[in-house]
Amino acid sequence: MDHSYHEYVDKASQSSQRQSQPSQTSKKLKLSKKQPQFTLQFPNHIRSYIEDVVNVESDGNCGFRVIASLHGYGEDGWPMVRRELGLEIIDKDKSTLYDKLFSNWLSEVRESLMIESFGSQPPEKWLTLPDMGYLIANRYNVVLVYLGNSCMTFFPMTSSHSPNVSIYCIGFINQNHWVQVNMKEGFPLPPVTLDWRKFRSHTATSWMLGFAGRLQHWKLLTPILT
Repeated sequence: MDHSYHEYVDKASQSSQRQSQPSQTSKKLKLSKKQPQFTLQFPNHIRSYIEDVVNVESDGNCGFRVIASLHGYGEDGWPMVRRELGLEIIDKDKSTLYDKLFSNWLSEVRESLMIESFGSQPPEKWLTLPDMGYLIANRYNVVLVYLGNSCMTFFPMTSSHSPNVSIYCIGFINQNHWVQVNMKEGFPLPPVTLDWRKFRSHTATSWMLGFAGRLQHWKLLTPILT
């Protein structure tokens, strides 16, 4: 990742931080972004655990906007999220992990994080799962939950379980847009991916143990497919 890209994102981050300063106006705008009707696009068995769904701008950066909002940057802090995930994927301490995890897709995943300008981004620059799920969970040491046609949980892959961990929930709607999903305390967690089980460190196994009850709760709620 070259220096010019870093400088570009640094300026964008500074701008977004200025724009995301709290005000009465921004609070009103945030409230107006709630879209309860989106709840109907998520699996029936999890809907009662959804408090609200918060929309973000649809510009090809929507997934990164959701993560920026959840992380406290404000949705306009999305360039910072792109940059930080770009740094995560080239972290020397995790190079072996990502080489195995992404294999032939590594360069493509990295390229998807780099943009040439602000504004709308093409599909190849959108946030995609499961790839970005691993990077987000590892970079911010959070639990990432994805709700959509298929639902999954991403635990950090190199750290041990923390009882006070933040849980970020992101939803995919209309087959082309990411939204922030605010969940009720203690909501059930969908399964982890097979690659998480395969490539996570021994230490990270403690995440499964720490959240065993909530993972089991999801299984009990999930309709049996025949």
